[in-house]
Amino acid sequence: MNDKFGTFDLFISDLNDKADANTYRSIPVKNYIRRAEKAPVPERIRQMKELAFTSEAYWKTSPWLFRQQGLFMADYTDDQPFGEDFPAYYPTYRDLSTEQLRGYFSWRTAVRRGELPDAPQPFILMYAYELINLIGAGSPEEAFGKLKYLFSRYSEGCQELQRGAEKWLCDFAAYYQLPKELLGDTPDMIYDRAVLTLRDWDEQDDDSLFFAISRLSAYQPEHSAMFEESPELFRNAVCRAYSALAEHFRLKRKNPLAEKLFGKTVEIRHRLFEGAVFFDTDPRRSLDYEIDPIHSIICRSGDWFCRKLYGNRGRNKLLGEIVRTVDSSLREITGRQHKIAAGELSAFSAKLIAKAVQNTVNEQKRTEQRHITIDLSMLGAIRSAADITRERLIVDEEEEEALSPAPATPPVIEKPADNSLLNAAETAFLRTLLCGGDYAGTAGKYGVLPSIAADSINEKLFDIFSDNVIEFSGDVPCIIEDYSDELNEKFGIQTDQ
Repeated sequence: MNDKFGTFDLFISDLNDKADANTYRSIPVKNYIRRAEKAPVPERIRQMKELAFTSEAYWKTSPWLFRQQGLFMADYTDDQPFGEDFPAYYPTYRDLSTEQLRGYFSWRTAVRRGELPDAPQPFILMYAYELINLIGAGSPEEAFGKLKYLFSRYSEGCQELQRGAEKWLCDFAAYYQLPKELLGDTPDMIYDRAVLTLRDWDEQDDDSLFFAISRLSAYQPEHSAMFEESPELFRNAVCRAYSALAEHFRLKRKNPLAEKLFGKTVEIRHRLFEGAVFFDTDPRRSLDYEIDPIHSIICRSGDWFCRKLYGNRGRNKLLGEIVRTVDSSLREITGRQHKIAAGELSAFSAKLIAKAVQNTVNEQKRTEQRHITIDLSMLGAIRSAADITRERLIVDEEEEEALSPAPATPPVIEKPADNSLLNAAETAFLRTLLCGGDYAGTAGKYGVLPSIAADSINEKLFDIFSDNVIEFSGDVPCIIEDYSDELNEKFGIQTDQ
């Protein structure tokens, strides 16, 4: 050791020396390894650290100290990034080294400028804790907005943030008594709204009811080939089936269908801001904060409780079995080639669903039969063709009368018709069809189209026959054979053979 840096003798082989390989010489090698100079601590950070050693901090809690240090550093900025990730559970300022603290405040400065730099997970959590304690925010509303923004940008890469985000938002709104509308787009609120829609099914339109069912059903309609082929029919069938089951439960069962699917609301003790560092500045308060009719947060003299639907808040298996049974029944009734097994339901429930689906299919058929499209641009051509045909018929009839006697027409003996159901035009049209006469001429006599007359008759007689009585073979209307005798009897049509 012969200088201030310290030296030592190291024996090495001088390979470049032409001397014998066994000849060695000693050379001095200086040790230039020095201790890294300790980085200076910014005065503001040094003062913040000293807060942990005051007499008051000695007997206060860790959340209290976090809030005190956070308020002290609320407007502090820095420009010394720290990019290394490191583990820290419930991170606070006291847990971080000076380099980590400077890195955190530098990252926070960038975030407040609207930037989104990557950060170690402890930084993200500490910033969330600050906002929960209203550190660096002028009002609860401002802090809530920043908290939602933080969750939307950083939750994907931070599991602790994912687990706590939604609960912290609900607790934040309740603790600071913010309008519940601020929670409107959280998954918890969306779930509750869907459950409430199914609970109050008889007050909903089909679009709202189907959206709620699709949101909560384990069997997802949008993945069904039947839904892709006939979305409106599928939607209507699902809504009718659910309504039929819900009505049965309301009339025959002790508890409603929604309660069987999702259970009852339960009140249990609640830990405010669970998983976060939070100091309660008003520990003896009392409040009742209703998020929605099935979700409330209550505080009774400092004891917190939550009343909500607990258990699995994801997709519902039993509701999925109902939707699957609807899908299966639709494929069976409409004759689709690819069938699927029905859901695991009781025989009675499956029968009730099948009946609702059948009624939906029948209703769609009636709607399609009543739907007539008239191309107004063709009316002129139709009138011209009709005038020509009329002139030809007049000439033909005159020539035929001159050459041959009129054919014998079988006399028709009419009994009084039930005019309370059909008007004169409909009665005449029906009689003409039953006799096999000129239905088009009869319809024209009363100024109606044959298709319009047939649809009107089908609609008015549906309650009696539970089916259409007239069908079209191509463009030609004809009486369904099964109902001809009953129509003859009811409307007094008899013919002599």
